Amino acid sequence: MAESKAVKKFKFPDSFVLIGILILITAILTYVVPSGVYDMVKNEAGTSVVDPNSFHFVERTPTTIIQLFKAFYVGLSRNYATIFLVMLVGGYFKVINETKAISNGLSILFGKMKDRALLILPFVLICFHILGTTGVVVNSVVAFIPLGLLVASQMGLDRIAAVGIIYAACYGGWGTSFMGATSVQLAQSIAGIPILSGVGLRLVVTAITGVATVIYVMRYCSKVKKDPEASYLYGTEWADFGAMKHVDGVYTFGVKEAIILVLTFGGIIIYVIGTVKYGWGNDWFMAILLFVAIVSGKLVGMSLNEIAQTFMKGLREMSYGAILIGWASIISVLLTDGKIIHTLIWAASLPLRAMPGTIGAVMMFLINSVFNFFVPSASGQAAIVMPIMGPLADVVGLSRQISVLAYQYGDGLSNTIVPTSGVLMGVLGVAEIPFQKWLKFMIPLFLIWTVICALAMVASVMIGYH
Repeated sequence: MAESKAVKKFKFPDSFVLIGILILITAILTYVVPSGVYDMVKNEAGTSVVDPNSFHFVERTPTTIIQLFKAFYVGLSRNYATIFLVMLVGGYFKVINETKAISNGLSILFGKMKDRALLILPFVLICFHILGTTGVVVNSVVAFIPLGLLVASQMGLDRIAAVGIIYAACYGGWGTSFMGATSVQLAQSIAGIPILSGVGLRLVVTAITGVATVIYVMRYCSKVKKDPEASYLYGTEWADFGAMKHVDGVYTFGVKEAIILVLTFGGIIIYVIGTVKYGWGNDWFMAILLFVAIVSGKLVGMSLNEIAQTFMKGLREMSYGAILIGWASIISVLLTDGKIIHTLIWAASLPLRAMPGTIGAVMMFLINSVFNFFVPSASGQAAIVMPIMGPLADVVGLSRQISVLAYQYGDGLSNTIVPTSGVLMGVLGVAEIPFQKWLKFMIPLFLIWTVICALAMVASVMIGYH
């Protein structure tokens, strides 16, 4: 009897392989989709935008083999600031974490609270939702993932819960922000409507989205806390936290550890205040963390050599996610060089002219969600989409405020599921979560957000939102 061959189980591709496949498909699309462009003009604010009535087809510029391979470097070079941010934060937090001040403090706190420890999480979720909706923490949310992992490991949760608590909460706020400078305010400026007008409806929607996010993430955390087998990572190589794994025992927490906690969280609070009041950038965040890392290491008796070696270990651990950020932007590079981005948005806008107001508004939102796959940058999408969506809203009888709403919801929320989002891929790389496992957790929440925003679009038409 012939020996039967074992059927090889399908294994979802690594994130780098997945991005590589999408890059190849994008390169092929430059040979299939006709090249077209809108003429760029300056609006009253001096911003370069497209002229919505100027679309025309041009000669194809498909991606060559040389351009395809060069794009990998171009993608990395265009995102070097974010890549450095992720790696430096990983190095600094590694030094801080090695002092055991945060992990021991959390272990003692959660040990005293026992079954009530989960009551802390709604406050953390709300905090990051607010940080997201105010725009204080958006791209830099990657920097907080190590802290989320530490909290989740001490609470007996999993890596997905850690990212849900930090990243999902932040982007639920950012995607429905009432004041985002690079989304709402930029889009309103391009559309020619007062900055931060229509804030009432936006506040209601972001509040509803925040409540939905807290309930969804808390439900998952409660299930995993009660039954570890409920984790989407159970039985996989990613189920453990490695060195951060929670171990019951006696934890040391004295004056030195208390000082480290004050320095760490006080530094973060100072950065948030500085960002809001003085417009501080990531350079301030890096300076604060460097100071905290050095002082923390010296407080527990680490030598400068040990601090440097620990810092380098943190860099290595973050390199996977950091490089993914650069790779994810390659798709946008190829679409731009191939001159098919404008063609895609022009084709998507054509059916809207024949739709009723409420359906047209929802479709504008959904089209922006799809288009975000190709241009996940908020400001980049605004520059391409809003000069078209604004006048299109006039044609179909909608206010330009509604077109801004459609752009905003379409741009922000789908960043949590599209592999072209550098921040998402960086987050998953740092947390070591496979993309397909994240989708299993995130898609239901994304659909909840989508329903909320679709209803908001319908309501905006019905109330004559301006």
